[in-house]
Amino acid sequence: MTIHPGVKLRHLRIFLAIAEAGSISAAARALGIAQPSVSKALADLEAMVGARLLERAGRGVALTTRGDTFRRHAAQALKSLDAGSEAVRGAAPGRVSVGVLPTVAGGFFPDVALPFLKQHPDMRLSITTGSHLHLLGELRAGRIDMMLGRMPDTAEMPGLRFHWLYDEEIVLVARPDHPLRERPAEEALRRAPLILPPESAIIRRAVEDYLTAIHVTQPEVSVQTVSLAPALRFLEGSEMLWFISRGVVERELQRRTLVSWPLDAPFLAGAVGMTTRANERHSPGLRLLHDALSAAAPPRPGQAVSDREAR
Repeated sequence: MTIHPGVKLRHLRIFLAIAEAGSISAAARALGIAQPSVSKALADLEAMVGARLLERAGRGVALTTRGDTFRRHAAQALKSLDAGSEAVRGAAPGRVSVGVLPTVAGGFFPDVALPFLKQHPDMRLSITTGSHLHLLGELRAGRIDMMLGRMPDTAEMPGLRFHWLYDEEIVLVARPDHPLRERPAEEALRRAPLILPPESAIIRRAVEDYLTAIHVTQPEVSVQTVSLAPALRFLEGSEMLWFISRGVVERELQRRTLVSWPLDAPFLAGAVGMTTRANERHSPGLRLLHDALSAAAPPRPGQAVSDREAR
């Protein structure tokens, strides 16, 4: 069944704005269009597709099951049209929206993005941060083009594609003068309060598995975060220990403002890379950024750079 010939891009953009804002009035304000015009466009769209897309929810509206399905396809269709328009015009790379997880937000990504933007001055990067669950939702909804960070769980991958960049370990860190600095990690973990990743963090399960493996079954957990700024303050002013991806604290470890314990646990390492929507053609800008990130990533141990480029 083909789409009704009366459906225009205007209908899709208005529908997506309502779905994003959660109300017709808020969408009208965001679009700079009179509210009656927004309501009429929605009613016309629902009539043409033959389905109820939105329903009342409190003072706003919420997507129906069919509406959520239509939203995903509409968002991807508009992105494909925008990318096609750029390609036909031979235009500058344009804008790329990237969801950045904490493990790459403070080091790897800006280290790549700065020279990338100098090389492509017409490029515009829109950067979103958040938990991997939030960013996966943004990716599936078409609001970001790529998620950069740890590989999602297998159950989260349907409809997505992951491109490996490098492997990264989880580290246990504290301030340099921590009183348990010279003690084994197992002993320190039994005696000191901990900062753990939140339950929504993708590395949380690996940390819990490690604690179980060393028989620390009831750790004293004082704080849960993967954010560097608050964690540093807690570490500086207490005897807390923090489990976190190395990329978040790499600079602090290099500067010796934090120190780490050796952890004999290979399963604490995990893949870091780029997650994109499968079966969707990348825009010119996204292809350029994808190539820049791939080129900047270190090769696997024992793998020559030429071998990596040949994959």
